[in-house]
Amino acid sequence: MIQQTTDPRVNFSGQTISEDFTNQRMEDLGIETLPGQNNTRVLKLTGPLTFSTMFDFQSVLRKRKGPKTIIDLSGVPYMDSAGLGTLLGLHASCARNGQRYGVVGASDRLKTLFRVAGVDGILWNYDSMETAVSSL
Repeated sequence: MIQQTTDPRVNFSGQTISEDFTNQRMEDLGIETLPGQNNTRVLKLTGPLTFSTMFDFQSVLRKRKGPKTIIDLSGVPYMDSAGLGTLLGLHASCARNGQRYGVVGASDRLKTLFRVAGVDGILWNYDSMETAVSSL
């Protein structure tokens, strides 16, 4: 018999989940607009990019100023398919409107997601901010 619990620190098997993991999963997505070079807008994301956090990110993306945007993912611990879809939406929007974008700071975990989803050859992913700025 499975015992139900309302404690978010206990999973379906009754095992306790670490407090850090629980808090990380409940985080909001921070979006900071940083000054960029060469008419480039830089958006630094902090926290998970998931279905529950993607709407604020989409709202900021729609207020695009200038022809170039760099998304700094160095503060994103994980991303779900909805978050990935948001990046693909940015890709499609830029292609339609003759704009450029770049993704920097993707962790190995995010790069694996891109590869497994088959979009690693589609997304403009750069190793450093400097490379992204000079390439855009």
